Amino acid sequence: MRRLYFWAFVLVTAPACNKFLNKPANASLPSPTTVADFQAMMDQSSLTTWVTPGLGPVYVEDYRWAAAASGFADSFSLGVYTWQPALFASVIEASWSHPYAAIYTCNTVLANLPQLDRLDSADAVAARFVMGQAFFLRAFMYYHLAETFGQPYRPATASTDMGVPLRINENVMANAPRASMLAVYQQIISDLGRAIPRLPAALQAANRNRPCRGAAYGLLARVWLTCQDYVKAQLYADSSLMSYDSLIDFNALDSTSLHPFSASGNSEVLFQCTALNYPLQYGRSVLIDSALYNSYSPDDLRRVVFFQPVTSGMMAGNHYFKGEYSGLAYLFSGIAVDEIYFISAESKAWNGDLDGALSDVNTLLAKRWRSGRFLPYSAAGLTRDSVLHFVLAEKRKETVFREVRFYDLRRLNQYPAFAVTLSRVYGGQAFSLLPGSPRYAFPIPQQEIDLSGVVQNPD
Repeated sequence: MRRLYFWAFVLVTAPACNKFLNKPANASLPSPTTVADFQAMMDQSSLTTWVTPGLGPVYVEDYRWAAAASGFADSFSLGVYTWQPALFASVIEASWSHPYAAIYTCNTVLANLPQLDRLDSADAVAARFVMGQAFFLRAFMYYHLAETFGQPYRPATASTDMGVPLRINENVMANAPRASMLAVYQQIISDLGRAIPRLPAALQAANRNRPCRGAAYGLLARVWLTCQDYVKAQLYADSSLMSYDSLIDFNALDSTSLHPFSASGNSEVLFQCTALNYPLQYGRSVLIDSALYNSYSPDDLRRVVFFQPVTSGMMAGNHYFKGEYSGLAYLFSGIAVDEIYFISAESKAWNGDLDGALSDVNTLLAKRWRSGRFLPYSAAGLTRDSVLHFVLAEKRKETVFREVRFYDLRRLNQYPAFAVTLSRVYGGQAFSLLPGSPRYAFPIPQQEIDLSGVVQNPD
């Protein structure tokens, strides 16, 4: 990424590193000298600094855009809504540069923190934790980059399918060609393997921007699910849930609040992160798909916790989304216990344990329905595919407006029984996104291609 990549890093990290910038004019980079300095760099992984690409939620079928109410049709919103990359490719550079800025910070920490001398025992423990955070965050960002800009992970062709450039050192000027999807995922898995022994077993409840071991297990579960290795996905989902499995009882939430979840990280969040803010995600003209809304039982509290009714105007009778797990008007993109339950359930179903799959879903739904109204589902007489369809439908309802749905579609479209054609109408014209379409990989920003010469995705 060269100069663009470097300046993205400088702009993002400047607020936390001001104390490092009071140096002679020829000092071009911050020079952390203590473990606390390196921790300050990692603590920039806040709600609004380190962000994931944020493109998936506006691509999927969970909403419809009431353009007549919005009063405008910017090129980004129109382009993603109708799946026309030519209309939005020029405005998504931040979805690429922000994750790479986080990766550069991780590379700086991993290269320089081990060089500190004469650490006392307390500093040595703190340094180990900081290193774990850096390995985790680098893996986390590479996962989101690969699932946004790389080709869908296909086990048979992953060694040749294009992923994203792997940058695992501090040299921002070095060219890095696109690595294969297999190589990117091998790097992610390796980083998480290094992170786990360095992260604390206990949830970091006071600062959920700092990952715990359960978050790393949860990300590994998501990674292996994407790779379609459902045995390993189940293994790591189980490990994450054994580490921490708290679920919120939605009966205890204020469903009338415009932000029902805590901004400091609700009790299900293992790692707090948000997606990049794009206009189409937040306007009140973005209405929940009526078929999705009607799929929630009246006794399912997600219906009132996640969605707010439109009570006046031409859109009255519709609903918009308010259930961001971030607790703010930023879409949640971190790791949370509810998703891990669904990874466990889906993996069990693929592996033939239908009772176990429904047991996981029942455990979660019992915390989502009105007290005394939920009746557990049974696998008696059901086939594997019918259980999978049920699990996937409930996962979509649980993780609405997270990037998870887009990543799942990239994977599930490889199975004819689970492939989905997305369809929308805008301006009287019908648009569709077919399973296997090359548009399931977003275009790499032209700035990156101009600077580094990486290969563009096919359209």
